[in-house]
Amino acid sequence: MRLIVALALLHGCLSAAVAATPADAGPPASWGAIASRPGAYGYAFNHASRDAAERAARAQCDRMAGRAGSCDVRVSFDRSCGALATGNFGEWGAASAATTSAAGKAAIAQCEGLLPTEPCKVVTSVCSGR
Repeated sequence: MRLIVALALLHGCLSAAVAATPADAGPPASWGAIASRPGAYGYAFNHASRDAAERAARAQCDRMAGRAGSCDVRVSFDRSCGALATGNFGEWGAASAATTSAAGKAAIAQCEGLLPTEPCKVVTSVCSGR
C-alpha cells in the first residue's frame, strides 16, 4: 500500500512539473562570438546570452593580444556557427551560417571584397548550441 501511495505522489509531482513547462518553448539560447584585432582573435560558444559570449570572446582575444580592451567583436551567433577570415594586411571578414564551412566561405568572401593582395584565410570557426 505504501508503494502505491508513494507512486501516486510521485506521479502527481511529475505531472505538475511537466504541465508547468511550455511545450513550444524551443531549445534555450546558446550564443557564440568571435572577436579580433590584427594578430589576435578569441572565440566563445555555448553561452546563455549574446552579451556573455561577446565578453568571453573579447577577453580571450585581449589575452592573446596582450592588451586589454584592444579587440572588437566581429560576429555573434545563436545556435549556429561563426567564422573569421583574415588577409595579409589586416583585412578581415566575419560571418555566421548553419555550418562552419558555410560561415568560412562567407567570411572569406567578405574579406576578399576588401581587395587583399593575397587570398584571405579562415583563422577560426566555431559552432554554438548545435
